[in-house]
Amino acid sequence: MNSRPTWWEELRVDIPFADQPAVYILTLAVLVFFARAFGDQKSNLPELNPKKAFELTNRRRVSEFFPRSAALLAEGRSRFGNKLYKAYCDWGEVIVLSPQHIEELRSDARLSFLVPASDDTHGYIPGFDAFSLDDKLAKIVTKYLTKALTKLTAPISQEATFAMRAVLTDSPGTSVLQCCGRIQLTLSEWHVMSPKEELVRVVSQMSTRIFMGEELCRNEEWTKASGDYTITAFKATDEVRAWPRLLRPIVHWAMPVCQDLRQQLDKANNALEPHIKKRNAIKAAALAKGQPSPFDDLVEWWETEYGPSNEHARHQLTLTVVAIHTTSDLLQQTMIDIAMNPEILAPLREEVITVLGSQGLKKTALYNLKLMDSVIKESQRMKPALLGLWSRQALADVELSDGFVIKKGQRVLGEGTHMWNSEYWKDADKFDGYRFLRLREAAEGERDEDSKTAHLVSTSSRHLGFGHGIHACPGRFFAANEIKIALCHILLKYDWKLPDGFQPKATTFGMSIIPDPATKFLIRRRKEELDLDSLEC
Repeated sequence: MNSRPTWWEELRVDIPFADQPAVYILTLAVLVFFARAFGDQKSNLPELNPKKAFELTNRRRVSEFFPRSAALLAEGRSRFGNKLYKAYCDWGEVIVLSPQHIEELRSDARLSFLVPASDDTHGYIPGFDAFSLDDKLAKIVTKYLTKALTKLTAPISQEATFAMRAVLTDSPGTSVLQCCGRIQLTLSEWHVMSPKEELVRVVSQMSTRIFMGEELCRNEEWTKASGDYTITAFKATDEVRAWPRLLRPIVHWAMPVCQDLRQQLDKANNALEPHIKKRNAIKAAALAKGQPSPFDDLVEWWETEYGPSNEHARHQLTLTVVAIHTTSDLLQQTMIDIAMNPEILAPLREEVITVLGSQGLKKTALYNLKLMDSVIKESQRMKPALLGLWSRQALADVELSDGFVIKKGQRVLGEGTHMWNSEYWKDADKFDGYRFLRLREAAEGERDEDSKTAHLVSTSSRHLGFGHGIHACPGRFFAANEIKIALCHILLKYDWKLPDGFQPKATTFGMSIIPDPATKFLIRRRKEELDLDSLEC
């Protein structure tokens, strides 16, 4: 007796070539392609850059977004106001939020920062190990680094002196042969400086002093290897992001920038390995004698919290690419803005001399550098590190107060173009170094929400420089102090200006915004009014 065919067997009867596995695979591939190409028809949100008729891929949309990202997102805010809309960018399809939506969602734990961040920076690709993110490092920064800020001022300042002496030039009047033919310059004369390279070196050395100790931060092999890796990593991140997400795990093998990145990762690991071995031996010897560990750095904090690890190189490189890159980026942009607004230079110097001269180089004194705080925050408003400053992915369905539901797996984006919109900030297109100082010092009856968040380290949905909400940058307190210490040294020890006729313009590359890469400073050593190294810390 013949049994009745199953539903699958009945279905196969009418499919030509149904017995050939290749047909199944091809059919599945086509279905997946069309599902991705025409998927997400669930919402009726307007689209900023929709597909054209019969357009099967998103290649055009991404390639058009890359060079015009800032203009397109500003256009979206102008067209759609505070309403939700969809856009397709180098991070894929996103639902773009207004500042009001960001405020509503700022503390919603159902929206993940780490999931999209790790994917956007390709932490799954060999060589991008430093971007393989988790929440452990954030906990170390919050629990140990931020709480140690009071005792870190002195070593950061000491390293600033050491680094700037080596990188930016030393005392006035000392002759040195520069790379300019037969002309011999003294260090008190103007010479050219490339901030995108030299400030990374300075900030890297200052930060590494805290993260890994005095010996490693002055190790040229490590500083060069980690610095090269950082610069290449961000270049590679942007170049890989130009490719469709499905192809990225493949195309990187053929990309020269990714090949360079993997080589530089090996060099960084090799530079750090002997230091870790030496450090472990010193710690083991101390513990064998019944003494406490002599170290108080990132490695020690990690092992105290999580136990021994063989990934200290990755942790250090993660801090390098995340903390050092963003800090040096903000320091560079602040120096550019000061050079473009030279009338603010003298008041900044006077504030440093007055505050530090009376209070010393202490954490409390850094807090009282109110004009400097305002200038840095204004630079960050005018040129943040990213356009997509508030990026999240839904781990579950999230219903907004207006009834719209963000579906599990969907990405939402809080972009920063409203920070340049006069609806949110008066004369938003103009640099005003006193903007946040005025808000900070507003009389009690005149204080508004912006006054309450006028400090550099404060966050809000109107100023997303450090993000906002439960996933706001955990290292912003350290970064703020480090930038202020660096600026104290630079303001008192150096004059700098832009070459005649040069007007720097920040460059957007997808979601990234970088200071004008062509920027050069003319810089010279000056005699400081205050010996920073002699101040009480």
